[in-house]
Amino acid sequence: MTESLAWVPWGHEVLEGPWDVGTEQRWRVRLADGRVVVIGQLAPDLASDESIRRRYVRDAERVQGLTAYGLVPTLAVGPEPDPRDPNAIAPWRMRLDPEGDVLEQWLSRAPVTLEELTAVFTPLADALHSVHATGAILRDLRPSNVLRMSDGRIALVDVGLSRVDVLSSHTASSLLMQGSAYAAPEQVHATAVDLRSDLYGLGVMLWQALTGSLPFGDGPAFLRERTPLPALSRFRADVPPALEAMVRACLEEEPARRPATAGDVASVFRGGAPTSLMEQATTVCQHCDTRLRVGQRLCLACGRISVRFFGADETEPRYGIDLLTLDEDAKKLKWLQDFVADTAAKPALVPEFIVGPSHLYADAERARRIRLPTRLFGELRGSTADAIVEVMREQGLDVRIASPLRVRRARNITIGTTIAVVAATTLLAVLGMGPAAVAMFVVGGLLVLLATSRYNTLRGWVTRTLPRYRLRQLPAALPASDPLVARLAALLREGVPGDVRDVVGELALLVQRLVDHRARHVRNPHELDMLTEPVEPLVAAVERLVQQLDAIGRELAELDEGAMVRALAGCAARDDGPERRVPLLQGLDRLRSLEDRRAEVFQRLLEARSLLSRTIELGLAVHDEGMEHERHLALALATLGET
Repeated sequence: MTESLAWVPWGHEVLEGPWDVGTEQRWRVRLADGRVVVIGQLAPDLASDESIRRRYVRDAERVQGLTAYGLVPTLAVGPEPDPRDPNAIAPWRMRLDPEGDVLEQWLSRAPVTLEELTAVFTPLADALHSVHATGAILRDLRPSNVLRMSDGRIALVDVGLSRVDVLSSHTASSLLMQGSAYAAPEQVHATAVDLRSDLYGLGVMLWQALTGSLPFGDGPAFLRERTPLPALSRFRADVPPALEAMVRACLEEEPARRPATAGDVASVFRGGAPTSLMEQATTVCQHCDTRLRVGQRLCLACGRISVRFFGADETEPRYGIDLLTLDEDAKKLKWLQDFVADTAAKPALVPEFIVGPSHLYADAERARRIRLPTRLFGELRGSTADAIVEVMREQGLDVRIASPLRVRRARNITIGTTIAVVAATTLLAVLGMGPAAVAMFVVGGLLVLLATSRYNTLRGWVTRTLPRYRLRQLPAALPASDPLVARLAALLREGVPGDVRDVVGELALLVQRLVDHRARHVRNPHELDMLTEPVEPLVAAVERLVQQLDAIGRELAELDEGAMVRALAGCAARDDGPERRVPLLQGLDRLRSLEDRRAEVFQRLLEARSLLSRTIELGLAVHDEGMEHERHLALALATLGET
């Protein structure tokens, strides 16, 4: 066994091994100076593939160069002088093996107490954040790679090497089956992932620690069931709402719905609010139908104010919208349901209607569904009523505008009925009837009404004429932020990747909230300029980072990894010389460098989003708002690389 490590350039004693882990063979070794280390060597059959060999060496050297305190140090990468040399032995790496317990052992006795959970996952989130701060992404965060040190610290071991498995003889599917419950779903179809992929693995471990089971089973993440996770309160009544919100967010299938950074996770464990999850609700721009976040004043797609439908004020005539009939076209119904969800103020239920003869429906369905005709909206401006009817008729819906007279009648009958009930109750009380007698009188009146044919007539009239929904209010924003938001919107031209679009959209809303909060009592235009001046460098820094991401994306689009790998295989089959192989290998190296550079730049955008969220939450509470805003803006600028 010792002879198999003859290539190690130090005196050593093999304590354990070899054993196979993923694409490596590993040994546990004591060096001549007494240090205990783990040596991992790329499997010889994979090392014979030059592209895989270079990828392994590059990733091992990158981990070796990281300064994050949460990583166990890599002492050496070999063989010397060039581990990429295809004629040398298979490349290897050597890391320290500190004393501690693997997190798998601790999780085997889950569920754990909240005190234990906090003691373990707060330093784990801090360690992960320290790695992300260097621009690195682990991709393979799992309990077997987390070490609990004897002094309570958390260390990450054997991480950052998972990309070796992609396009190798160890297929992506075999990699996923070897521990994929902790790997984010997007890693199956994307190599340029961001730091939120690591937060998915963190979320799986959190759920496992709280419940004793994996959230989606032990199969590949991309095969997870699409059914919603049960509430943690079913398993643990002691889990605080903020912690449950954070755990569930980490486990979201879409990275955009996860926390922005591992620092946000650590903040929740320290008693903070999950600020990066506050703006998840979406609606649509009422001009161009592009989805945007609730509260966004300017649409980032068309540049117009996102709301065009307004309720009438006290001085204006009020109009309504009546839905007269509805056929069985599922597409029309889905559009109408989405329209109500996006424009109405928090509808409690998705609207369902009685289409055709009512006797075809069960009693429970008739009670739940809306009879037609019905008034969908009331209290509208005339221009808004015209615009909504135009949009609905374009979808083939049978609607009409209810005149101010019809709307006024419905309003008056409601007010009149309320006044009559209050007056009758008051009169009975004055006459000396007690609460029980009053209640019996009201119930008796209702029974008499139910026994007459006028009840159904009155009920039908009320359900047809009282509006079922009211419009969502105008986003709470002032024009002060519009020029800055417009600059961010200009970055989102066609072709910008979805992950960049999501983060810039979130930053736009945060900038809007930040500026408009400070400008709410300002009337002088010069003062507005003074308020927006500190935010302008932040917007400028975001512009530069998005431009960098755009340039990186264009270069990545020109590098087809699959084509280069296939060309290398052809070179090997033909026994081509280095003049054909080296440019292809350099292209693959360039691809890896661009992926790492993109992750680093994107991480700065995510950190800025997180810091701005905290800036706003603190700014709403502190007494000296200006000082706090300036301090946190400076932090955000530092994160973006500005000084």
